[in-house]
Formats: sequence, C-alpha cells, structure tokens
Amino acid sequence: MNSSARTAATALASMLHAELGTNPRTNETPDLIRIEADVPEGLSEAAHIRLLTSLTDADVRFGHELIGEGAKSVFWVEVERNES
Repeated sequence: MNSSARTAATALASMLHAELGTNPRTNETPDLIRIEADVPEGLSEAAHIRLLTSLTDADVRFGHELIGEGAKSVFWVEVERNES
C-alpha cells in the first residue's frame, strides 16, 4: 500500500472540504484513490480559481462533471497508488 498516495488523498479531500464546504467521498482501488465532492450552487469564482490552482499545483488528475438527471455538479480527483 502506498502511504504517500493515501497521505496525498487525505490532504486533497481536506482541501476540497475547505473550499467547497461539502463532504468528499473516497473510492479506493488497487491502482488509485478517487475523491469526489459535490459543488455547491453559488460557488464563488474566487473559490473556483483557488480550487483549480491547488489541483493543478498538486499534479494529479482531476475534473468537473455534471452527474445524473438533476445535473449535480461534482469535482473529482484521482491519486495514483503506483509511483512512476
């Protein structure tokens, strides 16, 4: 088990919680840890920019999706367990 991946995922989940004010969900597989957090309506542009900047600086795979019939907005981040 890659403890640095788990440490990074914990830090990213904390950052998502701090910026979005929602509780992130984590899904772990043998290859990666995926963190998802709902984006609240009315998220400020400044918070959105801080979030994108932090994720870019973290050098992880991330995205923003609209999910389901109600088009729930979700940020996701994936941390690879295997170091290259």
